[in-house]
Amino acid sequence: MSHINIEKKSIFDKKLSNVNNCILKIENLTLSYGNKKVLDNINISVQRGDIVTILGPNGGGKTSLVKAVAGINKGYIGSILFADNVKISYMPQNFSIGNLMPITVESFLFNSSSKRFKKNQSIVTEAIELVGIGNILKNQVLEISAGQTQLLLLARCLISESDLIILDEPVSAMDINARAKFYDIINKIAKERSVSILMTSHDLNSALPSSDYIICINNTIYYQGKPDEIMEINEIFGSYAAK
Repeated sequence: MSHINIEKKSIFDKKLSNVNNCILKIENLTLSYGNKKVLDNINISVQRGDIVTILGPNGGGKTSLVKAVAGINKGYIGSILFADNVKISYMPQNFSIGNLMPITVESFLFNSSSKRFKKNQSIVTEAIELVGIGNILKNQVLEISAGQTQLLLLARCLISESDLIILDEPVSAMDINARAKFYDIINKIAKERSVSILMTSHDLNSALPSSDYIICINNTIYYQGKPDEIMEINEIFGSYAAK
C-alpha cells in the first residue's frame, strides 16, 4: 500500500462547519472486528495547523483509528466530520514497493501516472527542498532506505497540497537523528502552511515536544490534551499500557 489521496465524497459522513478553525472532528466512534471491540467511544477534534499525536501500545487501536479517518476501515459506529473542501493524504506505516517498476525518486515525483500529481515544477521542487531529498533524486526508489521512503511519500503529500496529512508510525524505521529531522519537517509544514498532521506513534520522548496535542489510547482514550498538561506521564502510560 502506498501514499493515498482521498476523495472527500467517498468518506465524509457529514460536513463540519468551519467553526473555531476545526478541520476534523470524530464523535462517539466505535469499531469492532467481529466480536472484538478495537475502538470504543472515541471523541477527537483536530485544529487547522496542529500536530496531533496518538500514542499507545501495539494493538491499542491507533492504526485502526487513522484508517477509519482515511476511509479504509469502514463499518464503524459514530461520525467522522471534516471541514469543507479538505484535501487529505494518508501515509501507511509500511510502503509496499513489490510491484513498483524500476523508477528514480525524481521520476516518482514528477511523472506519476496519476493526474493529481502532475503539478507545475515549482510545487514539486519546493516539496523536494522542504523534505530534503534533493540528494537522492537520481536513486532508484527500490534502493532508498525506509526513512528516505517516508520523506519521499511526505513530499508526495505536499505536492497534492493536502490540508490534512495522516501518518501511521512515520518514524518507526528511523534512527534518532532521522527522527529529529522528520519532526522538524512536519513542524515546519504545519506552522508555515497551516497543514494539520494526525500521527500515530509509540515514541513518547520525541512525540511530546513535537506535538500540539496528545491523545493516549488503548482501545479507548485514557488522556488527551496539550503535552505540557501531562503531569504524571509515567502513571498515565502505566495505567493503559498494562491493560
